[in-house]
Amino acid sequence: MRLFKIIKTLSPSQIVTAVLIAIIGFLGIWFIGLRVGKPVMRSICIAAMSTDRKVDREQRLRVVEAQTVNLGTVSKRINTVGQMRANAVVQIKSEIAGRISEILFTEGGLVKKGDLIIRFEDAEYRAAVQIAEGEFENAKANLERITKLYDQKVESNKKLDEAVAQLKIAEGKLLQAKATLEKANIKAPFDGTIGIINISSGAFVQGATELVTIVDNKAVKVTFKVPEKNIHDIGVGQVVEVKVSAFKNQVFTGTVEAVDAKVETESHSVQVKGIIPNPDNLLREGLFANVSLVIGEKGDTMTVDEACVERMGEVEFVWIIERGRADRRRVLTGSRENGQVEIVAGLQPGQIVVTSGQLKLSDGAKVKISNMPDPAAKVML
Repeated sequence: MRLFKIIKTLSPSQIVTAVLIAIIGFLGIWFIGLRVGKPVMRSICIAAMSTDRKVDREQRLRVVEAQTVNLGTVSKRINTVGQMRANAVVQIKSEIAGRISEILFTEGGLVKKGDLIIRFEDAEYRAAVQIAEGEFENAKANLERITKLYDQKVESNKKLDEAVAQLKIAEGKLLQAKATLEKANIKAPFDGTIGIINISSGAFVQGATELVTIVDNKAVKVTFKVPEKNIHDIGVGQVVEVKVSAFKNQVFTGTVEAVDAKVETESHSVQVKGIIPNPDNLLREGLFANVSLVIGEKGDTMTVDEACVERMGEVEFVWIIERGRADRRRVLTGSRENGQVEIVAGLQPGQIVVTSGQLKLSDGAKVKISNMPDPAAKVML
């Protein structure tokens, strides 16, 4: 009632002004409320959604595969690096100066011991052999003649000695001529693979010129060094396992062939040589090798599958399952063989470790094991 009395006292222009002021004030309040309220409502919604997601994340089961940490036997090993060497390798050089007549091999092919691989022009050397043979026959006939005369007391002892000496000289010249002729025909010294030659038929080469390389790779030798503290752990016949980067998933097995008699003063290590069978000719001279020398066995050792162990920088860890939840656990590992990893510290026998599905896990996440009975269910029973 009081508001109506006030309005009656106002003039029409004052009423219009009051209405405009009221409308403007309402719009201002509405605008301010919209600007301020929208972020607040958005925050409330986000908080609610985050809570729902967190609850959903905590309640959702991650399906994984797992195994039990077992005790077993693993090999005691010395891991080091080494260098591959061929069983035999030779650089064929010319022993005479001459012109190459024929090249009788296929580059990169196989040759047998005694195969003729390079022939030099040898007419001059064959002539020298014929001359030496003539001189030898002449000296031989002369000795026979003088011997008969000596027996008849016609020739002196001096003449006989000179004839014997001349025969020996002639025989020596013949052997020398034949040896030179033999050098004009180069033969393979052993079975192997022959390399690439950079000289063509018809080329004239000097003595000691490098011609081609022959390599025997039926077996390869690996040389490596072992610390002096392990000198009493190594011996001939021990198993050597070798890996090379060219065949990452393949292990080549051989044996120790020799152990050096001395300890190197600078490196305080002993050089060891192993021999690796190479029937498929996969290993080559000069390859860098990762060497694992088996020196014994260790019993009652914790082992897990290699797939269990993950690495973050220099830290190794596994996911264990306790009371139906996942927990990341740092571990120290030892030797590896046949897909198993030795666990030196960080686990206990009988614990459950995840082998597959780690990417879905976070600390405290609920898990379901698909390949073995749920240990949490046993606890509840």
